[in-house]
Amino acid sequence: MQANLKTYLPALLCAGTPVICFLIVRPYAEIGVDDEWSYIKSAQVLAQTGHIVYNGFATTMLGWQLYFGALFIKLFGFSFAAVRLSALIEAVATAFLLERTLVRAGINEWNATLATLTFVLSPVYLPLTVTFMTDVSGVLCIVLCLYMCLRALEAESRRSAILWICLAVLVNAVGGTARQIVWLGVLVMVPSTLWLLRRDRRVLVTGSLACIAGIGFVFAAMHWFARQPFSIPESLVPSNISLQSVNNVGHVVSGYCRSFVGWLIPVLLMFVGALWNRSRRMVAVIAAASLCYGLLIVAHQNEKSAAAYGAALDIASVGFYLLQAGATAMGFLSFVFCFPGRAQGRPILAPHQEDSSFSWQELCILLGPFTCAYMALLMPRTIQGLYFERYLLPLLTIGLLVLTRLYQERVRANLPVACAVLIVLVGAFSCPAIHDAFALRRGYEAAIDELRSSGVPTTAILGPWEFDGWTEVEKVGYVNDPGIRIPEGAYVPAPARDIPPGCDPFGYMAWTPAIKPVYIVSKDPIRCGGPAGFPPVTYRTWLAPHNRSIYVVKLPVSFND
Repeated sequence: MQANLKTYLPALLCAGTPVICFLIVRPYAEIGVDDEWSYIKSAQVLAQTGHIVYNGFATTMLGWQLYFGALFIKLFGFSFAAVRLSALIEAVATAFLLERTLVRAGINEWNATLATLTFVLSPVYLPLTVTFMTDVSGVLCIVLCLYMCLRALEAESRRSAILWICLAVLVNAVGGTARQIVWLGVLVMVPSTLWLLRRDRRVLVTGSLACIAGIGFVFAAMHWFARQPFSIPESLVPSNISLQSVNNVGHVVSGYCRSFVGWLIPVLLMFVGALWNRSRRMVAVIAAASLCYGLLIVAHQNEKSAAAYGAALDIASVGFYLLQAGATAMGFLSFVFCFPGRAQGRPILAPHQEDSSFSWQELCILLGPFTCAYMALLMPRTIQGLYFERYLLPLLTIGLLVLTRLYQERVRANLPVACAVLIVLVGAFSCPAIHDAFALRRGYEAAIDELRSSGVPTTAILGPWEFDGWTEVEKVGYVNDPGIRIPEGAYVPAPARDIPPGCDPFGYMAWTPAIKPVYIVSKDPIRCGGPAGFPPVTYRTWLAPHNRSIYVVKLPVSFND
């Protein structure tokens, strides 16, 4: 019993990390964050009626995630915080499973723990663990599918291999109902596993039949979703491709690459030490190149800031972007230049003492097709210019697996303590960012409550777009999204509104025609028509400036009928 507990202790440490961060930052606010407001509304309706009802916003099926969120509503009563707690439980399970998956893939406990913490504390994943976004559910199901496929590959008996394959199909088929791209597990990852097990015909035949059943479930679920009122279908083939589309692809791919490599910094920078042992002159050249790259990124960010806000970046922002971009380039270039030296007969890398149960060829067959298919499915949104870093989270788990095992086998058996220090520093940035984001939303909530208490109707308030979407659904039942196909005629083109510049900061008024704004809650006291006579709401953040305010401003033109 003690031996088993000791074996799972690193995974339990990883699983407890999201909970510790949750308790530190206190992420509560009874207002939506990003797309989750729509999903939380569907969970609320499911808890009340027992039916899945969409509201003209969701392009994901939601599925089992709604039932899990509805369970917490039944247990604790409805609140945004109660529904978000379900995502925290999913994050705990993801962290535990990811650590065990990395160990199964041939990475030792220490390295697997650091790689998992790199993922859990990353500034793109950790903030999602305190929201009801589908990305957390999606990563959980993909990691679980990968874990089961690895168990099938190392099973000692035919019966065990078949059991793990069938479980992978079942879990992935159901898991994809929350986020459809998860179905690449049953469509690609499980068939890749069967290819590796093809010498055993019974496993191959039984697994193939399970996959066929899983694929049948996928098509049935997609057919069901397409027929649901107020669901938003998405085509895998872009409707139009133009020169702007080509420009979008270049811009988005560039952003994805920078973000993806940046998330790997705690592990990537460890390759600098390996290159330092080989050629200090090469490290100096790479450092100079990284500095130049960082200055270019700072200049680009400064240009964006000036265009958007009419102001240059402050010294702190310049230092942050320079450090981030320089470290990213330094780590990536060191990684790239480490391996040619070994091929030239100048070994700087110590081989790992223990052979892994999986060869690189097997891992490539298992993960390569999935990665390619995943990237291909991102192309429609890439062509549209839609850039959301969270889309790459499943690929980040694969990237950490590959990078950590490469380091373990070709540099040192264990990642240095410096890697753990960097992970803590990343977490020290992620946690304040989450705290401040929720502090802002609590400020919005307080300002809106102040207006309501003075007798202002909700439909006369223009707040953050998550609040506006919730208000529209409360009043009408759905948002006025042009993508609605069922029921026919539900979407009504919004009448033109003579909105003064700066009065619709989020650009969603066409989606919320039920809102006839008179007041706006804003971070800018001089936005639109200026102060409306209400005292500002002050909130405190961990990152400077610490004291910030939310203001109520007025519209110079009334939209009341």
